[in-house]
Amino acid sequence: MAEIHITDIEYIEINSQEGLDFKYKPEVPKLKLVGTFLLAESEDEEVGVLFLTQKQLNQITAGKDIDLKLTDDRWTLGKPMTKEQVKKVGLVDIDAEFMGVAGEYKCFEAVKIS
Repeated sequence: MAEIHITDIEYIEINSQEGLDFKYKPEVPKLKLVGTFLLAESEDEEVGVLFLTQKQLNQITAGKDIDLKLTDDRWTLGKPMTKEQVKKVGLVDIDAEFMGVAGEYKCFEAVKIS
């Protein structure tokens, strides 16, 4: 289990779950969030993929005035996050399972948001 923090969101899209073995609520559709993560154990930031449910995404973004726009089945930021938004989102602890590497991205599945 890894603890990660989101420091930037590139885009979010509905994931086609073919071939992926999810441990947390496997029957619930997952979203694919591509962004920059701060990994707590290494204190390094890197671009990666986080698979999470709609409820988990709402827990991360609630009350932070993040402007998501839907274009071509993909949500992107309407405007870049402010320093204050980055700080607020970055304070959310995400316990995640490391799933492996796809291309250049480390992939995680969100298990618990706190």
